[in-house]
Amino acid sequence: MQFTREINRLVVGMLICFSIVTLAAAYWAAVGANTILQREDNPRRVEAEAAIIRGDIVDRSEVPLVTSTRAGTGTVAREYLHPETYSAIGYYSLRYGVSGVEEAFNSVLRGDDIERSLGDVLQADLLHLPQEGADIRLTLDLEIQRAVVEAMRGQTGAAVVLAVPGGDVLALVSQPTFNPNTLDVDWQTLQADPTNPFFNRAVQGNYQPGGVLQTPLVAAALLVGQPLDEDIENATDPVPINGLELTCAVRLPSMTLTLRDAYAFACPQPFSLLVNQLGVEPVEAVFDTFRLEESQPLFRPITTTTAAEAAAPASSPDEVHLNALGQGDLTVSPLNMAMMAAAIVNDGNAPQPYLLRETRSHETQAWTAAQSIRPTLPVMTVNTARQLQDLMRNAVANGAAQNAGRPDIDIAGHASLAYSGEGTQAWFVGFATLQGRQGAAVAIVLENSDDPGLAAHIGGTALMAAQVALSPGEP
Repeated sequence: MQFTREINRLVVGMLICFSIVTLAAAYWAAVGANTILQREDNPRRVEAEAAIIRGDIVDRSEVPLVTSTRAGTGTVAREYLHPETYSAIGYYSLRYGVSGVEEAFNSVLRGDDIERSLGDVLQADLLHLPQEGADIRLTLDLEIQRAVVEAMRGQTGAAVVLAVPGGDVLALVSQPTFNPNTLDVDWQTLQADPTNPFFNRAVQGNYQPGGVLQTPLVAAALLVGQPLDEDIENATDPVPINGLELTCAVRLPSMTLTLRDAYAFACPQPFSLLVNQLGVEPVEAVFDTFRLEESQPLFRPITTTTAAEAAAPASSPDEVHLNALGQGDLTVSPLNMAMMAAAIVNDGNAPQPYLLRETRSHETQAWTAAQSIRPTLPVMTVNTARQLQDLMRNAVANGAAQNAGRPDIDIAGHASLAYSGEGTQAWFVGFATLQGRQGAAVAIVLENSDDPGLAAHIGGTALMAAQVALSPGEP
């Protein structure tokens, strides 16, 4: 009897074990299969990802910027063709993921957004065909990008060039940058680099604006009827703030200037007085109108901030004064500043910047427009914009931005300085008017530089390149 009881217990135990195994097998076969397939350490996923033929990336003139090449092992390698575009394109890596344009349009480049018939899916599975992505055509212009990068050689900073009125991003430069072709080998070194080459300064950078905010301050003065041609004594004297001395963009002796001339030379003293005359509400209102603090989502449509979302504690007069002189908590990005210049040359309406122009699947040679409607954002009246245009032309003709001037092209802009910590930043924000009511806007910022003339020279180079690229007959 004892022996029989032990046998029965053994049989029951084995039946229980078989039941557990059967249930587990059924679960992993029918329900849990996807959880295994989706695990990041699943080698089949890595192999499938490595076999994907990502779409090519071309510039506005269809010059190839990035392409995919098949290796002998069945994997696909990504090849970046032009160093001038590295900072804008970003990288794609099986090990480290994606960034920049590669990240923004990853689903398109991978082919996740391409509609496939059931027959195509079955055929691809049976024949083990790799997934193929779509090509993308950017608004970037390789020649403009190349001209800006060459002019910025050896500098740390950023540049943005926009087409007006469309908002096409013609150039997007961040220096220093990295080589995505050697990313996997260089990753640890790049991560430890104190210059942070992975950081896209053009889009993500938040800089002290300094004298660049004199443009919206002049707009506020125009709105309230403040005269621009009255003499201001000691206009070139420095303004002491938090242990710093804010000075004109160029060295000038102590002298009397009008507000118009003070703007041309980016002298802070008259604007310090102007802020006190205007008061808190008009200054904050004009900053809100220019959308200085809004993050501009370059890769998706801009959304309007509601009144409830924009509500914030009221600033004190001292805080407003610091912000207005560009040395407070208010920071701006080069993209924001390029939009400000674009609004001025576009008679008060800021175009929405965008990068993706068209897509093309591997099955067709026809390009499909990525987005057709990009409404402009009203920033100021036509009258205010026209007066700012004249002031910026005067700054290039007679002021601190003279290095931006080029023969046979209408270039206007404003060069200024900002102070960040123990360093100085040089800014140039400007535009060029072109044929057929077209234009181009640019923003340049140079870190650790006290040479706004150099920033203006780079800006003029960028606008000259834009004129060539946007001439009649070009795409």
